[in-house]
Amino acid sequence: MTKEEFKQIVKGLKSIYAEPKFIADQDAFDMWFALLKDLDYEIASMATKAYMQSETFPPTPADIRRYAYKVTNPVTEDMSEIEAWGLVRKALNNGYYGAETEFEKLPPLIQETLGNPARLREMSQLDVSEVETVEQSHFVRNYRAKLESHRKNGQLDKGLQASINQIRQENTPKIEISVDASTMIEDSEKEDMGIPDNVEQVLAGFHKGFYQTI
Repeated sequence: MTKEEFKQIVKGLKSIYAEPKFIADQDAFDMWFALLKDLDYEIASMATKAYMQSETFPPTPADIRRYAYKVTNPVTEDMSEIEAWGLVRKALNNGYYGAETEFEKLPPLIQETLGNPARLREMSQLDVSEVETVEQSHFVRNYRAKLESHRKNGQLDKGLQASINQIRQENTPKIEISVDASTMIEDSEKEDMGIPDNVEQVLAGFHKGFYQTI
């Protein structure tokens, strides 16, 4: 993004947030530009418009970067519970030593559902059977609630949202979900029918070996 392009963004910001101290002088302008110049102008412009339509207080450079991240990352609001849980399962492969790194890779709504990297680390230490039942069911319920809340509170106009969705789709990796995945939620919510101890151990060993090979 060039300085001339950034001037247009600042002009728009100052027309909405007219506080005297907001980007008040050349030094402030230069600092803002230094912190945001690596962003693509189109993405920075969309992020700024999205912020102005959603927030009441003047932004910081970090706010613009946060919204720019949302513009270019997967459309979590269009991701099903199964797809979201699939990303969490993948993150758990490195969830103990790499919890922070794996957490940062996840889309914002999944991060919001989990809460923090420590949650990934905690889940990575649990028995696989517990992860695939209790933890999956817990995550799905919370994700569904977050998803519904985000959909109800959407504040972006349709034209802007369509443009953002197009960019997101271009930056969204394809996620392959196995055919059997469609039954995971249903199975996880069924009551425990009581499995003999030796069968439970065999299944746990199988799952543990499966995760190590992914």
